[in-house]
Amino acid sequence: MLRKTGKIVSYLSLLFILLTIKVSAQDTISPWALKISYSLLQYKGELGNQFFDLNSRNDGAGIGLIRYINPSLDVVLGVDYQRLGFSGNIDTAMYRVNGNLIAPSVSFNYKFCNDYLLSSSSKWKPWLSAGFAYWIGNTKGNSYDYYGADFKHFIDEFAFTYSIGIKNEISRRTSIFLEAGGYLATTEELDGVAIDRQNDKFINGRVGVIIKLGGPGDQDRDGVTDDKDECPDTPFGVEVDEKGCPKDRDKDGIPDYQDDCPDDPGLPEFNGCPDRDGDGIMDKIDDCPDLPGIPKYNGCPDTDGDGVIDPKDLCPDTQPGITVDEYGCPIDSDGDGLTDDVDQCPDEYGPMEYLGCPEPPEAEWPDMNKETPPEVYFETDKHELDPEAEEELGEIVKFMFENPMMNIRLFGFADPRGTKEHNEVLSARRVESVKKYLMRKGIPENRIFIRALGEVQEVKTLKGEENMNEDQKLKKYRKVRFDTFFFMR
Repeated sequence: MLRKTGKIVSYLSLLFILLTIKVSAQDTISPWALKISYSLLQYKGELGNQFFDLNSRNDGAGIGLIRYINPSLDVVLGVDYQRLGFSGNIDTAMYRVNGNLIAPSVSFNYKFCNDYLLSSSSKWKPWLSAGFAYWIGNTKGNSYDYYGADFKHFIDEFAFTYSIGIKNEISRRTSIFLEAGGYLATTEELDGVAIDRQNDKFINGRVGVIIKLGGPGDQDRDGVTDDKDECPDTPFGVEVDEKGCPKDRDKDGIPDYQDDCPDDPGLPEFNGCPDRDGDGIMDKIDDCPDLPGIPKYNGCPDTDGDGVIDPKDLCPDTQPGITVDEYGCPIDSDGDGLTDDVDQCPDEYGPMEYLGCPEPPEAEWPDMNKETPPEVYFETDKHELDPEAEEELGEIVKFMFENPMMNIRLFGFADPRGTKEHNEVLSARRVESVKKYLMRKGIPENRIFIRALGEVQEVKTLKGEENMNEDQKLKKYRKVRFDTFFFMR
């Protein structure tokens, strides 16, 4: 009796020590877990061999507490109940034994998912276990011993335990597990047979659940406890980072589950998709994602508004209202090198100096009327008439009305700045402006002949121009001259 009492005291002292072990600094905030299992015990001894025989099993159940020690070690305090039943033949006689067994136990689990061998974030977590159990119970039956009598035994013995197990975390708090192992018993009392005094052998298996106890909750069930969760209301099933917030791979402030373009930084108004050119059309439907454009052309620009988008427009500065071809350039119907918007005879081939019209007939040129201004001037790169020019042209209009049998011939010029082609068109626009003004004032078109001469080739600084800037010096070349008048033959 004293021996049994000493064992119990020793066992309880060990339990108290284990329960007060200080948890490692690496512990989670839930160091305790409850272990509930269905267990199966199988026997091998003088009455036969039950190992791996599903028809011969000793069913039971178990409950235990798991205490976290450090990333590699847990201690498990448990108690199992087993229903015992053994039978077998010895010397042609059948013997049967039945009983019950309660087995408090202490074991230590070495965990492989400790970030040394395997990752602690793994869903499947294996372990090895070793410890001991204290068997308390009774068996009775007709068995075979040295005395050949029926027996009834009270069981009060230690057994060493070993096992291997694995669990799968199905949620932050709950895991399912499988465990298989055995007992190294120090007793022959379970089967009541002690023919050769060899200890019987036992194996066992368990299946069940492990439930973490205590600690903060996880209201959004994302695997990050509420005390660490910076986004505690994350929708269920959304992938989160270590802070419990929805993942945002492209770091644009829009979580992946709401981001239509999770790998490209984008804007909230486009559900996380980018708009690199800032034209209000997101890149994935923008045919010109690097050029600001308009919806009409799927995000492509048309700077001159001619209906041809800039990437395909070979003449991106076409003036408004001018008819263009498929490449965005003004049309030249007669192929004379002068586009229809400048060509005074768009359906007749004519040289540039006569604005695309055939050369007029020869004429006799009278002397200049000194009361008539010889020319009008224009601002740099302009072809519009200013009030001063219109006032001078009023003298020409008066002259034309006073001499109805006379015609006028206009010559357009540009200063040498700019390209030759640009200046040819500019001189044509200037002479056209003067012609239209005269026509608005009542001079018939058939009395006006025009010629565009392009840029002035030879530039001279005249007396009195030494202190002028370049633009002032070149003003005398930005003009339309009308210094000759003639009668038609």
